Amino acid sequence: MLALAAAASFTCLNPTHHDGDNLRCSNVDGAMRLNGIDAPEMPGACRPGRRCTPGDPFAARDQLRSITAGKALQCVLEDTDSYGRRIVNCTADGVNISCAMIASGHAVPRYAPLDCSGSAAPPVMAEAAPRAAPVDPPRARPAEPPPVIASPAIMATAHSDPQPFPSRWLLIVLAALAAINAACFAAFAIDKRRARNFNTRNRIPERTLLNLALIGGSPAAWYAINRLRHKSAKDSFKQRLLLITGLQIGLLIGGLYWWLTG
Repeated sequence: MLALAAAASFTCLNPTHHDGDNLRCSNVDGAMRLNGIDAPEMPGACRPGRRCTPGDPFAARDQLRSITAGKALQCVLEDTDSYGRRIVNCTADGVNISCAMIASGHAVPRYAPLDCSGSAAPPVMAEAAPRAAPVDPPRARPAEPPPVIASPAIMATAHSDPQPFPSRWLLIVLAALAAINAACFAAFAIDKRRARNFNTRNRIPERTLLNLALIGGSPAAWYAINRLRHKSAKDSFKQRLLLITGLQIGLLIGGLYWWLTG
């Protein structure tokens, strides 16, 4: 029994946070979710049709950072969800972090029973099913019935939220980019064939080729210039295409930086 308890308890060093109910530790692999609470999702992380917790996700993340900054957290493993994330109860200086987030108004109790007696918030009761609820400051409440213990089936459903990154939308974007690049290369090939046949009336305008590159087809445009040797000698066209490509690379780097820094 002592060995099992030791395996379920660990110290979390240098905690970092993606949102108000998530943490990573420098000495433990993988993301972890705080037990018994739900905080507002970061932009793009709330899947369509799901009623997510309202509120400012950046304020919730910053509040969680202020609670854990510079502290070694004492954590206990409670469960593991279907994505392999650990569900943990953590304390900082003897204060339960989940209870502190509820007390600050940046999270709501959800998914699992949470005992906040003697901690930073009064005792709360888990919701049996996910639903959005307004976040109110903690106040005295009338006597409530005993907490409902969530069944394993409810726990599995409750902690099956998708990873913060919207993978389904990423696949849609990649598929759209593949289609755009295929269309761009085909347009270069058709225009090349018409140029060889001296069919000047039906040539594809340069503006159309550049617009295809602008909406995501620039890789195919450069490939067509080098592979088909089309527009390769026209510096004015290549300069405009280079400007488009530079803007796209800048936007891509900026988007990645925004995502990684949260």
